[in-house]
Amino acid sequence: MQLLFWPCTIASLVLCIFSLGFRKSKLLVISSLLILPMSLYLAATPLFLIWGLIFPLLYLGAAKFITKKMIWPAILLVIPNYLLVGWLGSVVLNQ
Repeated sequence: MQLLFWPCTIASLVLCIFSLGFRKSKLLVISSLLILPMSLYLAATPLFLIWGLIFPLLYLGAAKFITKKMIWPAILLVIPNYLLVGWLGSVVLNQ
């Protein structure tokens, strides 16, 4: 699990930036699959429970907005993923 956790999460964030820049919704779908290991891990913790499963859905919602040519709502939907990974990274580094 740890082998997939951080590389997939970072790849998901980088792929998200590319998908928003090039306006490709398929890349956001792939990005939602890449963030799934982190999401499942968080869903197993008592702090997040079901909330951990919402983060891939945010990417899918952003992909839907990109197909409708609405970039700003898509950007607003992916911001919580960046905040979550930043928070989780700071918690891990400050242990």
